[in-house]
Amino acid sequence: MEAAAFGQFIHEQGDVAVSRWLLDRYQSLDISPEELGYLLLALHHQQKSAPLATGASAMPEDAYQQKRSQGDDPWIGKALDKGWAKWKDDGTVRQAVFDPLWERMYRLWESEREAAEREANPPAAANGAFDYSKIVKELDRMRGSLSVTIREQQLIQEFNIKYGWSTDFILSFFRLCNGRNLMQIKSYKPLAAQIYRAGIFTLEGLEAFMSEVDWIGKQATEIKKDYLGLYGMVTVMERDYYVKWHITWKFSHVIILRAAQESVGAQHATFKYIDTIMERWHEKGVDTLEACEAAIKEWQEEWQNQAKARSGARQKGRTGSAKPEKERAASPWSGFAAESSEKEE
Repeated sequence: MEAAAFGQFIHEQGDVAVSRWLLDRYQSLDISPEELGYLLLALHHQQKSAPLATGASAMPEDAYQQKRSQGDDPWIGKALDKGWAKWKDDGTVRQAVFDPLWERMYRLWESEREAAEREANPPAAANGAFDYSKIVKELDRMRGSLSVTIREQQLIQEFNIKYGWSTDFILSFFRLCNGRNLMQIKSYKPLAAQIYRAGIFTLEGLEAFMSEVDWIGKQATEIKKDYLGLYGMVTVMERDYYVKWHITWKFSHVIILRAAQESVGAQHATFKYIDTIMERWHEKGVDTLEACEAAIKEWQEEWQNQAKARSGARQKGRTGSAKPEKERAASPWSGFAAESSEKEE
């Protein structure tokens, strides 16, 4: 039976084991979803190259087995570049091992275990109540000056009374914000609201959420720098745009980049400009790159027809002495962006 033969063939090929915990914590390990594929291929090729490193006979069907160094393998090279792997031996034959990745996973596991222990047995304040002064002192320490404003003092009390956050939870929140240069009230206040709405109440959940913020910030930075030509830190509003596209509307990063590509060369291109494109695609149910291209083509044709109609109207009303109006290079999305702004007003 062919199915049985195929099953036997698959069994003989073996498999690559990947920890589920690694997949659950990939963002905390600073691995993007796209990089998971590189990691899987690197693990696969490292296992295939093991006979070469241990002195066993090379497998003739595998081109990489015939080479002297695993550095010739692009996936192993990627793992080395990303710091997931390192060389184990020197000399003519070397082996790439994933000790750095496992050490990083161990440190994360250790920190999560300690956080869980702290959550289960929180250190009591002097009187067993909320320690407001401890939080203020820690904020001053992180900033290096007495800088806590009256509004921030009110916000700390709000975190405790309205959100039900403990002293340790608030301290961890500010420490995580400090590590990401998000210590202005306009930066961390929206984050706190998102954490509360998400129902996060453990230190483990807080760390996972902030790791998600890191990944989103990284993707938003790519758009801001490489497509919009803007520099500086990603703002909370820009991050929220990405959250809307990726988390709320479920667009993949590849599709978001395709929309960002449409903004290249446009006047005053911003995240709001890209948002007009994403909104239209969301309304049309776009969910693949092919659907993106079809939506772009449809919109360009619609825009060109509108441009021809406007041009015809101008030709009709033009006097003999009027000079022809120059054709201007404009994005077909510019009109849609203006319409969106009018709707918001």
